[in-house]
Amino acid sequence: MLKKILESTIIMGTSSVLVMALHLVRVKILAVLVGPSGVGVLSVLNHFHTLAATFIGLGLGTGIVKYVSSFKHEGDEPAVQKLLSNSFQITFLLSFTVLVISIFISSHLSNWILSDRKYSLFIIIYALSLPLAVYPTTTNSFLQGLKRIKSLAKINVLRSSISLLFIIPLVYFFRLKGAVISVLVMTTVHLLLNNYYLRKEKNCYRVTQWQPFDADLLKKLFQYGLVSLLTGSTYYLSHLLLKIIIVNSLGLEMNGIYQPIWALTMTYLTLVLSSMSAYSYPRLCELTSIRDITEELNGILRVAVLLITPVMFFLILARRPIIQILYSSSFLAATQYMPIQILGDFFKVLCWSLGMYLLPTKRLYATIWLSMLPDVMLVVLAAILVGRYQVHGITVAFALSYVIALVGVYWYSKKEIGLSLWNRNWRLLSSSFSALIAIIISDRYLPLVQNIVVVFLVIIIWVLLSISKKEVLQLKNYLSEKIVSHTCS
Repeated sequence: MLKKILESTIIMGTSSVLVMALHLVRVKILAVLVGPSGVGVLSVLNHFHTLAATFIGLGLGTGIVKYVSSFKHEGDEPAVQKLLSNSFQITFLLSFTVLVISIFISSHLSNWILSDRKYSLFIIIYALSLPLAVYPTTTNSFLQGLKRIKSLAKINVLRSSISLLFIIPLVYFFRLKGAVISVLVMTTVHLLLNNYYLRKEKNCYRVTQWQPFDADLLKKLFQYGLVSLLTGSTYYLSHLLLKIIIVNSLGLEMNGIYQPIWALTMTYLTLVLSSMSAYSYPRLCELTSIRDITEELNGILRVAVLLITPVMFFLILARRPIIQILYSSSFLAATQYMPIQILGDFFKVLCWSLGMYLLPTKRLYATIWLSMLPDVMLVVLAAILVGRYQVHGITVAFALSYVIALVGVYWYSKKEIGLSLWNRNWRLLSSSFSALIAIIISDRYLPLVQNIVVVFLVIIIWVLLSISKKEVLQLKNYLSEKIVSHTCS
C-alpha cells in the first residue's frame, strides 16, 4: 500500500517539482517587473478567476473520476463517451453565461474586489479565458479517471514550459497588462496539450461530440458535484474574501507582501497532496471495509507528514533567501509572518490526510461541513484580528482555522469509523510538531551559531523518532529497483 502511494506521489511529484520551478521563474519575473502592488492586483484577480472556474465546473471533476473509472472497468465505452460529452456541454454553456455576465458588470466587480473601477478590462480578459478552460478541466478529470498519471504529469510540465516562453516577453514589454493577457496564453496551451494526450488513447474520445443529456448520468455526477461545488466554492471564496479584507484594511501593497506567504503555502502543499491524491482518491473509492479505510488513511497520513515536515523545516530556516531569490528585496517584510503560517500548514496536512475518505465513501454532509469549517473560520478570524494585529492577525487566523478543523475531522472520524492511528503515527505527529516549535523558537531568539547547533540536533532527533529502519530500507530498495529498471530500459 505504502509503495503504491509513494510511486504515484513520485511520478506526479517529480512533474510538480518541475512545474514549480517554472512557476517560480514566472513569479520572479512578475515580482521584479510589476512590484508588490502589481502582485497584489494579480493575486486578487487570480482568486476571482479560480472561484469563477470552480463554480463553472459544478464540482463534476470528482464524479468524472469516479464514473470513468467504473465504466472503464465494466467495459462500457459508450457510457464513457456520454459522460465526457455531457460534462463538457453543461460546463461550457455555463462558462459562456458567466463570461457574458462578467462583461456587463466588470466595473462593479473591479470596484468590489480591488476597490477601483479602473481594472474592469482585466476582469473581462480573465473572464474570456473561462470558456477555454472548460476543455482542459474536463479532460484532466477524465484522464485521472483512466489513471493516466504519466500523461497528466507530462501535460503539467509541458504547459508550464511552453507558457513561460510566451509570458516572459508579454510581461517584459507590457508589465501588468502583459501578465493579465498571459492567462489567455496559458489556458490555450493547456487546451491544446490535453487534446493531444486525449487523442493518444486507443479509443477515440471526442469531448465536443454532441450527445443528448442523460438525466440519470447527470444526477449521479451531481451527487458528487454538489458537494465539490459547495466545498470548492467556499474554499476559493474564502481566499478571495481574505484578499479583499487585506486590500480594504491594509492596502494593495500589503496584499502583495502577503502573497509570497500564501503562494508558498499553496505551492509546496499542493506539490505533495495533489500528487498523492492522484492515487489515493481512486483507491479510497474502491474500499468498503472500515478496517481497510483506516489502514489506508494511516498510510496517507504517514507519507504526507514524512514528506512535508522536512520541507517546513527548510522553509522556516531559509525563508529570507527564498523570498529574495523568488521575489525581490521589496517582499522581505513577508519573512516575519511566515513561521505561524507554516505551523498552520502542518494542521492543514493532518486535516487533508484524515478527511480524504469522506467524499469517496459518500459521507456527503460531513464532507461539506468539515471542508467549509476552516474556510469560514479563516474569514471570520481574519476579519476580527487584522485590524489589531495586521498581517500577523492573518497568519494566526490561518493557523487557528485549521486547528479547529482538525478537531472536527478527528472527532467525526473517531465517532463514524472508529479511527485509530498507528502508534508510530502518534510518535511521528508529536515529534514533528515539537520539532517545528523548537525550530521556530530557536530561529527567532538564538544567535546564528547556536541556532545552527540547535536546529541540527532537533532534526537528528526528529529523524530518529519518526522514521523506522524498515522504512528506510524499503525506500532504499524501491529507489534501487527504479534506478536499475530505468538503466536497463
